[in-house]
Amino acid sequence: MSNASTMPASLRTLVEALRALHELDFSTEELWDQAARALEVALTDSELRTLSREWPQSHDRANSRYTNLLFHEDPDYGFVINGLVKDETGRTPVHDHGHAWVAYGLMEGAETIVRYSRTGAEEPTGLAVMHIAAEFGLVAGEVDLVPPWTFHAEEAKTERSVALMVRSAKVGVFAHRRFDPTSGEIYEHPGPKQIDYVFPKVEGNR
Repeated sequence: MSNASTMPASLRTLVEALRALHELDFSTEELWDQAARALEVALTDSELRTLSREWPQSHDRANSRYTNLLFHEDPDYGFVINGLVKDETGRTPVHDHGHAWVAYGLMEGAETIVRYSRTGAEEPTGLAVMHIAAEFGLVAGEVDLVPPWTFHAEEAKTERSVALMVRSAKVGVFAHRRFDPTSGEIYEHPGPKQIDYVFPKVEGNR
């Protein structure tokens, strides 16, 4: 278990819940629906919310790439737990996460989520026509479950927004895709850069 010695109790509980779900005879869709519910519980933890105030902002503007804080990578099932901090200027490009499922939960702030649908040929990359399929708000305590190959974007609507995510695979090490609305092009992108994060030692956090 990554950072097990200093990981907050709520994250250890989340890891245990996710591992238990992977051991059950769920379909992939059922597993990730339950994973999103487990994440909702972690979002309410006051200790974790306090610790998140020290998490660094996660936008590498110079390289047009977000970074993710990596809290846990499961050695048996491959899922990861990430953190992400945006300021009020934070808007992601239109992107997917390849084959990975992502449960995206907010601990602080508010964001607008936009989902996109594609018309025409389903080639992996190249020119494409996209339209907005859904647009909705996400506030602290809520989770957006994003299936694989789903184009979407998030935009911070508050001075600071903090996300806690569970992913089915460690992103940033396989190809994702982005969509450029100006050119209409879908192209491959490495995805968020992963930064190992070790929680500070806190009394009772053993």
